[in-house]
Amino acid sequence: MLTVNLNYLRWIGGGLFALTMVVASQAGAADRLVGFEAASKNGLERAWFSQVRVDRGKNRVTNWTLHDDLLLALTSTGTVHAMDAESGRTRWVAQVGNPSHPSTGPAANADFVAVLSGSKLFLLDRGDGHLVWSRPIGNTSEAAPALSEKYAYVAQINGRVEGFKLDDPTARIWQYQSVGHIYQPPIITGELVAWASDRGHLYFGNAISPRVAFRVETYDKIVSAPTASGKNLYATSLGGYLYCYTQAKGAELWRYSSGLPITKKPTVVGGVVYVASEAPALHAIDSTSGRHLWTAEGVVQFVARGTDRVYGLNRFGTLLILDGESGTLAGRIATGAGISALANEQSDRIFLVSDSGLVQCLHELGAEKPTFHMEAVGKEMMSEKGKPEDTPAEVEEPAEEDAEEEPFEDGDGDPFGDADPFG
Repeated sequence: MLTVNLNYLRWIGGGLFALTMVVASQAGAADRLVGFEAASKNGLERAWFSQVRVDRGKNRVTNWTLHDDLLLALTSTGTVHAMDAESGRTRWVAQVGNPSHPSTGPAANADFVAVLSGSKLFLLDRGDGHLVWSRPIGNTSEAAPALSEKYAYVAQINGRVEGFKLDDPTARIWQYQSVGHIYQPPIITGELVAWASDRGHLYFGNAISPRVAFRVETYDKIVSAPTASGKNLYATSLGGYLYCYTQAKGAELWRYSSGLPITKKPTVVGGVVYVASEAPALHAIDSTSGRHLWTAEGVVQFVARGTDRVYGLNRFGTLLILDGESGTLAGRIATGAGISALANEQSDRIFLVSDSGLVQCLHELGAEKPTFHMEAVGKEMMSEKGKPEDTPAEVEEPAEEDAEEEPFEDGDGDPFGDADPFG
């Protein structure tokens, strides 16, 4: 078949260029750029596109992370590719750990990038990607690490969370044994660190000076990472609930039932919580009151929010354009199989990605500069001593079967001092 095509291409004068295009099309049919016409008729334009350094025969991109102006891609062989999020320009490429070991991450803060490879945590310089240090972790982790200003946190599958001091690789590791298994990374917003276990427990603490202040129990399985916005924290469950808690007290403000399991992290933009249930359907909920605003059927993932439109993805990789007020379908762009997207809660930019390394950035016509949505969590949330200013809400003591939950630091020392972590 290839010989026939080659003869035909030579006959029509296409030559080697046309042959290259055929082979490339067959090898990467899933990678397709959004065309100018398709984008413009839906009020969008492509800002840039780029390609991660991936050997398609040996590896693929397993995760994408956006942190401020840095877009990070991690491959299955532990290569980290850092790009400028506004131009697509490559900043640096670094190989982390053993290429044959599984890798998770990356996570970033203002100074560093962290990646787990095998049983080690690697810390890279954010500016040029050089290795700062690496340290072994205590147990297997399926979740990406998380970075605060001073610590890297690793949540392990056995329920243990470890904290590594960024500026001192020889410092003792802070540890806390929570109840249940942890499959998702902790979240860090300002001075808050929080994580969820599959037993329905949410843990709240200080991220700058590691300390668990209190926990709350949902009595429902949580398999997605929580989301913090303003002074509240949002979590989803397999029971189909979206919960809203105060960060200061852990008090439940409201809950919303989608009617079907929720396995994805909620996204909060502009006073609205967007969460996709297993219907599939995207639900828009008022972040303050928990009031249902609208539901858009067929949307499996929130992608971004523009001026007055919301963007989502269906299970075929089609970009769906929704009216921001009603959730009604306003347009669609077919992107091709194999295309997914970043859930961008930071800005109005739309990042379409693939596991073969293609990434393209779209934005609304005329939006040359990004509009940022992220609300910084102010330090007023925490007291000078690093504890929540308000008294934690009362929570039930762990049952006898939960008695293994105990904070410790390398086997001795109690980060709570003489205080009871549960009030």
